[in-house]
Amino acid sequence: MMSVKSILETKKQKTKRENMSVIITTRNKVQEYFDADALNQSTFKLLEKGLDYMLATIAKREKDNEENKALPDYFIIGNAVDLILTGEDGEFEEAFYVSRLDKMPSDAEKEITEHVFNSVDLFAGVVTMDNYGEQILEACNTFNWQANWKAETRVNKIIEKCDTYFQELLMSTGKEIISTEMNERIGNIVNSLKSHPRTSKYFDREAQEDRLDVEFYYQLPIYFKYKGQDCKALMDLCIVGKDSSGNIVFIDPIDVKTMSGYTFDFAGNLRTHRYDMQAAWYIQALQSHFGVETDIIRPFKFVVESTTNIGNPLVFELNEETLALGRDGRPGGMIQGVLDTPLFYSRPIKGFTELVDDYLYYQKTEFNQDKILDENPGPIVIDYFKGIL
Repeated sequence: MMSVKSILETKKQKTKRENMSVIITTRNKVQEYFDADALNQSTFKLLEKGLDYMLATIAKREKDNEENKALPDYFIIGNAVDLILTGEDGEFEEAFYVSRLDKMPSDAEKEITEHVFNSVDLFAGVVTMDNYGEQILEACNTFNWQANWKAETRVNKIIEKCDTYFQELLMSTGKEIISTEMNERIGNIVNSLKSHPRTSKYFDREAQEDRLDVEFYYQLPIYFKYKGQDCKALMDLCIVGKDSSGNIVFIDPIDVKTMSGYTFDFAGNLRTHRYDMQAAWYIQALQSHFGVETDIIRPFKFVVESTTNIGNPLVFELNEETLALGRDGRPGGMIQGVLDTPLFYSRPIKGFTELVDDYLYYQKTEFNQDKILDENPGPIVIDYFKGIL
């Protein structure tokens, strides 16, 4: 079992980059991308489930961010893997703190501890929870934790379970705290992707440095215009091949994904999360950024590893039909089944071209109400198979 630390310690620190074959975007520039007021695919993609869903999801994200709500494990693992594989050396250590605890507090206990941590004067020199009984009880009430217990019992249990975590919040100075087990899992995922014959070439920076005809862009932020709207996209990895005159002859767009379960099941994740739309959007961004035609851009690839069954990373390449679906969608209609099965109705699927149109429509109407309500002031017709007509 390899930990993140052991992987990072074995990485060779190269100081010379004369040919600049490997270009890694700095963390500050990546943060500027996230802060930029521009449309990205993760926002308009929410409109596939309607305006109310998009607005509710965005509001929940903002609320969770304001309350410093703990991120789910799968999100933390994905971020950490991305940082190590596509970021600069040392970024993982800057962003994450590995806990000394054998067992981390529960999510509810962590929320209470973080609430207390954020509400007290840490400059008073008190670095344990013993002196914060009043704040602990207030936090227990806020999160409705063990409401049937006596107040004293609630406070004492939080101190017993969370005092070390409280101290680690102080030592971590704003970093994301992860358990030893999660740290080892992240390390094993990274090691699998960097060592497996199917995926190692995408992360072998030493070999990439020696390429004079290819540039490897890690965490490439792209800003572009689409239908008059300021837009953005962030590529995990973009490989750009050039001829002797410096003309671009091919572009390989690549995105790294982690998932639970087995990597062979990635096709289901692609449909559920509409990664076809993400890939099509990124290709649109690359065309604009590099000023190339679509035939220069090779098929989009997802490099995928499991977080629960580590060791069988796969590379999935999207065919043109899938990319066209992500771009243009598909109208609903009757489709002939296989062999002797009868016709069946296939629901319409929106691509990013239609969803961006929807977004621009809502932008003009100040996101007031769903477009279908504007178009149908009376009763809304519904069909058993087709849904809302």
